[in-house]
Amino acid sequence: MRPLPLDQGAPLAAHERYPGSRLELVCGSCTWSRTYRPARIVERLQARRLGDRQTAIAAIAHLVQWPCPGCRRMRWGSRLVAP
Repeated sequence: MRPLPLDQGAPLAAHERYPGSRLELVCGSCTWSRTYRPARIVERLQARRLGDRQTAIAAIAHLVQWPCPGCRRMRWGSRLVAP
């Protein structure tokens, strides 16, 4: 998967311009990563009242409350990627 040419301050709704895009969480310590459907992330944000479609892509990483399965640290980054 390749990163999309978007500013990290871009809203999560930007995924709609790129069919098949995914939100990738990346550990800044060990580079472990996992992708998620952006629509699922929006649903979860709205259910927990933490954000919506206009939440910045970079802000998603700050909302992750679990440690990395690879190194057990919490140094998350987030970005939109395309297949």
